[in-house]
Amino acid sequence: MAWFTEVDLEELAGSRSFSRGLGYVEAVVNVRDLPNGVVATVHGSDAYQVRLYDTDGEFDGECDCPYGEEGNFCKHCVAVGLRLLRRSSVTGAAVTGGTSSDAGAVDVRAFLGTLDHSELVELVWSQVSEDPALYQRMLLRAIAGAQTVDLPLLARQVENLAVDWLQYGEEEAYAAGADAVVAALAELLPEHAEQVRPLLQRTLELLGQAAGRSEDHCGAALASAAEAWDVFLAACDDAPPDPVELGSWFAQFRLTGVDILDMSITDVADLLGTDGLDAYWNALDTARDTDPSGWTVRSLREEMIRAAGDVDLLVACYAEDLSTPDRYVLIARLLRENERTAEAVGWLERGRAASGRSDHRIGRLVDLLIELYTEAGRTADVMDLHWERFHVEGTVGSYQRLREFVLATDPQRWPQRREEALGLLRTRATGGDAGNAWNAGEVYLRVLLSEDRDEAAWEMLGQVRCEESTRLAVAGRRAVTHPAEALKIYLPAVETAVARANTADYEQAADLLVTLRDICQRAGTDHAAEVTRLKAAHSRKRNFMAALRQRGL
Repeated sequence: MAWFTEVDLEELAGSRSFSRGLGYVEAVVNVRDLPNGVVATVHGSDAYQVRLYDTDGEFDGECDCPYGEEGNFCKHCVAVGLRLLRRSSVTGAAVTGGTSSDAGAVDVRAFLGTLDHSELVELVWSQVSEDPALYQRMLLRAIAGAQTVDLPLLARQVENLAVDWLQYGEEEAYAAGADAVVAALAELLPEHAEQVRPLLQRTLELLGQAAGRSEDHCGAALASAAEAWDVFLAACDDAPPDPVELGSWFAQFRLTGVDILDMSITDVADLLGTDGLDAYWNALDTARDTDPSGWTVRSLREEMIRAAGDVDLLVACYAEDLSTPDRYVLIARLLRENERTAEAVGWLERGRAASGRSDHRIGRLVDLLIELYTEAGRTADVMDLHWERFHVEGTVGSYQRLREFVLATDPQRWPQRREEALGLLRTRATGGDAGNAWNAGEVYLRVLLSEDRDEAAWEMLGQVRCEESTRLAVAGRRAVTHPAEALKIYLPAVETAVARANTADYEQAADLLVTLRDICQRAGTDHAAEVTRLKAAHSRKRNFMAALRQRGL
């Protein structure tokens, strides 16, 4: 009797993968039993390893193909399952699987218990001799369990973690080997902490290198490295290292670019003490002198100063790099958090002056400056910033922010400001401004619509460049009073959408035709005749026909 059915296979795989799996049944080879399932090879674009298993009554499977690696029950899993079911139906034998307590199952675990010690040793040794990964695990356990620790042999196992490159598919095996090394080192604590600690440092270095030398960048070694870091800290607690040596090593380790862990100077601050922290800082200073613009050394220095809580020193550190407006924002936020608002404003004003008012990267700086000016009641300065931002950006958003502020603070001034703003947008939209943006026409039309200047938007429609959605928005407004004119925009838009020949555009065209029903009626145009014409012209486009039927057209 099978421990799964075809229904189980289809439920796990889905109908698509199940159907595709039917074609791979003959590609299944080398089926082997496991205590709770089977393992097999399926030949496709590559040779893939599949495992089907039962865990506490739950049937599942895994495969090392790309789709299976994402956690999916793939077509290869389906193929193996179908192969087992067909074999069972032919032979009448039960499909291996389930737990060892299943009725009629041979209890291999119980059988092993009947062997004497020497037989069991020979049995295990024969397997160990043929399986390098198993031998490595047994070797590490033997080293950790020996009365005298063979440090050179253990160091050699650590060095085996060095790799030039990990190909796709090799990462998991590498991580398993690394986990075994870290586990062996952990077993030697606390008795051999002093001897193990340098090996753990080397393990971290090699895992950091491996993380950057794989197809799955940083993924394979991360969990192993995190465990190694925890074991290393435990070793340091058991046998505290020389603070200066630890500080220098920790700085160099993080400066190499393999700082892949969620680690911080605070993790080792107590171990380092004053002397170790000085050594760490000196190493960072030396690195900064070598590479003044280096991002890694700058971020590590900033981290250490933040941990120390020295605001002025951190401001000075941030100020070493003022290459972008965001650096001024970083300083200003720090000062604001420490209730030094006036200084924060000063730094923002410096950043605004240094960046230039036409710098499009200055948005976050201006946002914060507006916020601080508002808190200080500097309304006139806020007005200037909103106008300046609108002048630089020329976007719908900057126009709306300007309008909202003026209406909230000085509504009588808005009519004049509005005409100035619309004039600037019109000039840019018609190409009369050297700073004309590619979407200036789009912005101008959208702003006109937001101001209910529908007539002006319609007049400008043929003079500026804009997106189809905006053309339709303008036409929609025009349709209220001049439906026949609006049809001149809508009907070509329907033809264009159909011509693009994809499902989404067919849906859009059908939706437009629904909208056109009322417009055609008010314009005195035969909507049904237009739909009939389109059906005749595009009758072979089944998805378009389906979209029309769904809408009753």
